[in-house]
Amino acid sequence: MATIQLEAEKREKLGGSSAEELRRKGRVPGVVYGHGEASVPFHVKELSLRPLIYTTETHTINLNLDGKATRCILREVQFHPTTDRVRHIDLVALHAGEKIKLDIPIVLVGSAAGAKDGGIVDFILHKLSVEVLPDAIPEHIAVDIKDLKINQSVHVRDLGEHPSFVILGDPNAVIVTCVPPKQVDETAAGTAIAEPEQIQAKGKKEEEA
Repeated sequence: MATIQLEAEKREKLGGSSAEELRRKGRVPGVVYGHGEASVPFHVKELSLRPLIYTTETHTINLNLDGKATRCILREVQFHPTTDRVRHIDLVALHAGEKIKLDIPIVLVGSAAGAKDGGIVDFILHKLSVEVLPDAIPEHIAVDIKDLKINQSVHVRDLGEHPSFVILGDPNAVIVTCVPPKQVDETAAGTAIAEPEQIQAKGKKEEEA
């Protein structure tokens, strides 16, 4: 799995006003948590977060905070409700041999058989929550849909057990499904076409009278 280098500076001033001041300068406030350790507030360049946030892959982070390197994983991102700019990030420090719970993106592989018959692939669940060791974190979870036919679905339980991680959550949750194409109501369409003809015929009879 790829690792992203993130240069950070410790936040000396806390509070809403200082956070807004950082954002005006193109910085994003954040916090790194560690098991049994005090959380450390920091700030990073907003542009440096793009390869970490706008991706479909999971990355580990090498956080360089005032000269001290810490291996982390992204836990949460807060966005501005109207501009979608990043306002805050939460990181979790990784420790060898200590399992962590996190969401891994799902990637669909192949073209569904049902799509070739006119069906529509509906991608419902885009991430899966897993428990995994730091050195075994997958970039994504691949789901093969080439045999997916119309009116069929792939559930979490269909993925089975994985040797490197444990899938959490509802095993009956639907990941992806193939729904039939929308059919046009021929009866309604025929009625819609017939109505103008009836009106036109009525108008001719009134003119003859």
